[in-house]
Amino acid sequence: MLSYLYRVCALIILFGLAGPSASGQQATSQPAHAHDHPHAEVRPSRSLQFPDFPDGRALLVVDLHTHSVFSDGHVWPTVRVWESSRDQLDAMAVTEHLEYQPHRDDIPHPDRNRSFELAELAAANAGESAPLVIPGVEITRQLPPGHVNAVFVQDANPILTIERRADDNLANARLALEEAQRQGAFTFWNHPAWGHDAPAGIMQVPAEQQALVSEGLIQGIEVANGGEFSEEALQFALDNDLAILGTSDIHGLIDYDYDIIAGEHRTASLVIASERSLQGIRDGLEARQTVALFKNQFIGREDVMQTVLGAVLSLEVADYQRNSTVLRVNVRNDGPLPVVLQNVGPRNFANAASVVTIPAHGSLRISITDTPDPAAVYIQARVLNAYTAPRENPVIVLRP
Repeated sequence: MLSYLYRVCALIILFGLAGPSASGQQATSQPAHAHDHPHAEVRPSRSLQFPDFPDGRALLVVDLHTHSVFSDGHVWPTVRVWESSRDQLDAMAVTEHLEYQPHRDDIPHPDRNRSFELAELAAANAGESAPLVIPGVEITRQLPPGHVNAVFVQDANPILTIERRADDNLANARLALEEAQRQGAFTFWNHPAWGHDAPAGIMQVPAEQQALVSEGLIQGIEVANGGEFSEEALQFALDNDLAILGTSDIHGLIDYDYDIIAGEHRTASLVIASERSLQGIRDGLEARQTVALFKNQFIGREDVMQTVLGAVLSLEVADYQRNSTVLRVNVRNDGPLPVVLQNVGPRNFANAASVVTIPAHGSLRISITDTPDPAAVYIQARVLNAYTAPRENPVIVLRP
């Protein structure tokens, strides 16, 4: 039986690798570090690493909402660090529920900083491959304010302002948010369209919640949480100048919740930072330089999106088709997510329909009609898997 399976796998590997299509449209996919091997074929990578900017700024991938057994998660904090290392995240936070402790009989921990301490120790032992670990908590209340993460906290314990969940009210929830603010934390509203608070799947914003946002006690919002997305949350972020975030909110195992083998990635956030450091990430969040990554889609503000796509995509002139003015170009994608482009420019594609996919860490050769001057070539395209507002895609221009 095993020998039969080995033969089947060998046949799949031998005949399953995609070569150039009959149309002449060529796609290659390889890690960014394999640029010297343009024909290398690789399996979809779980890595979420993005290229840095030429000026030294960094595109950092962070997951600011995860759980361990120190609240209602199912793994030790060390596992969160291991998973983040495998995904090559730049940073992560273990954000335990302060008020909700279903495992307290088995894992009593009066110090609510303990989960972070264990994760930080695991990262230190892992060396350079480990992500940065951000101290954080999840303030777990009824709406308003609902569930709010506070990251970059100094001490989790004072943010717990009630002894029993039955004592929850807006007044003592506000005290928790004010304490987080006093510590210099960055706060964001979690899963605003969660069924518990929004039975119809549409986020609700009570007047008291709007007041907390207007006062700066809530500075960001999850537009994507795990496998869920909220258009209303995206519009609310745009209307209220909130950081646009995606998080895994993982409780079990990343490899159980996401089909990693098929190339699926965890939900996370992309932060434009001055450097790969906790301060760089914090500054990027404060400046709202964020994009949510959700099911191979980019979600963020127009200006930030243009910056990110400009760092990921590039265009190179190749050559002309024989005896013609049909110019062949290579569109390169140095990011870990595929990019879907719809041609909206004045020239047609001669070897493809108007919609093409640039593979992650790969390139696609496109033939452009009637282009006698290679110096004047450009591609104007709508990015169909990027959103800068509900149901709105950005348009980009690629030049050599």
